[in-house]
Amino acid sequence: MDYLQAVSFLIDHFPQYQKIGIEGYKPFPHRMLSLANWLGNPQDQFPGIHIAGTNGKGSVAHMLAAVFQHAGLRTGLYTSPHLLDFRERIKINGHVISKEEVVGFIERFHAERMESLGGELPSFFDMTTAMAFRYFADKKVDVAVIETGLGGRLDSTNILTERSVKLSVITNIGLDHCDLLGDSVKKIAYEKAGIIKKHVPLVVGEYDPGSFPVLEKRAREAEAPLFRAFERPDEPYLIEGNTLYQQKNLKTVLSALDILRKTTPVFSSILTQEIIAGGLEHFETMTGLHGRWEHLGEHPAVIADTGHNAHGLRYLKDQLARESYKELYIVFGVVQGKDLAGIAPLLPGDAYYFFTQASIPRALPFRQLADWGKATGLKGEAVPNVKEAFEKARNKASREDLILVGGSTFTIADLMENFFCRERN
Repeated sequence: MDYLQAVSFLIDHFPQYQKIGIEGYKPFPHRMLSLANWLGNPQDQFPGIHIAGTNGKGSVAHMLAAVFQHAGLRTGLYTSPHLLDFRERIKINGHVISKEEVVGFIERFHAERMESLGGELPSFFDMTTAMAFRYFADKKVDVAVIETGLGGRLDSTNILTERSVKLSVITNIGLDHCDLLGDSVKKIAYEKAGIIKKHVPLVVGEYDPGSFPVLEKRAREAEAPLFRAFERPDEPYLIEGNTLYQQKNLKTVLSALDILRKTTPVFSSILTQEIIAGGLEHFETMTGLHGRWEHLGEHPAVIADTGHNAHGLRYLKDQLARESYKELYIVFGVVQGKDLAGIAPLLPGDAYYFFTQASIPRALPFRQLADWGKATGLKGEAVPNVKEAFEKARNKASREDLILVGGSTFTIADLMENFFCRERN
């Protein structure tokens, strides 16, 4: 089995929520715990930082990982989804897991576990989580930063316990994945509060009157010290990709680092202000983060942003105001089930849209999206795929214009694959 065969095996045999939707969602308990037990429970063999939230958890994870790397710690980082290469999900010190490691894990699973499971196969996310945890344990990382996939309470990563987790982080609570997590911020907060561990400190990034009491109650029940990052004053740190939303994430990161310095000996002496500033200044480059208001081209300017829900898009107009351009063109594709009514007021009304469809089964059909856009009063046209949509935008735009590509991580993935594919390490 080679690497491409191994990844194909994963995709073909294990349901993937990010691609096919609710049919690929398998809450963790017995499948994930069985996988972990087979692997010798690697989740207990390294110190971890566990991060949940509606938005910002990926950026917070990458910022923390960059600071730990800059401090000289062997740092694991587990995030999802990936843009171009499956291996982007699992990194140590900014380097993706090797193809040989991926193949070895899949071959071992196929030989030792596949037949015995019958129809009770784990999900795609179960498999990638198990792979990451075993890899981090084998490589003896000093710390691993772990991002939840969906929710928290029933997420595959929540096999992590207070035996290994040094800090829990909940960035914010917003309405997203309501079909699985609940139709109110209170219900969603309950699910994300499931990562709170007994006696393990908790950082809450942003305040919401509907969700915060839920998080506070769960922290009190778990006797977990709670820290409010949203009460922290603004600080003049220089961070790569210095967007308005990253400033919110920065408060969460700095609060987390303060707590780790006070509560965990391995961090107390090495997390100096100089180390923190150095890690944050180049965190995207150090960790390989892409798609967060990422400038990809000039004349015309091209920006890619993975913001995909109302909570994540609320800074869009203010962020655009910081850019210099004449006309705005937006390549826009979303997944099915997206709260389009909540997104509509946040989208620029003076832009020209290319309503399109990413190359995954879960993508909302482009004509349906275009019909919605027209009914909402947005100007634009329907284009069947991201490649053609971006080509049309580039042909229409002048050197002084801006092309923004977004609406979904998968829209960005198609853009990168076709136009901005970078060689992976």
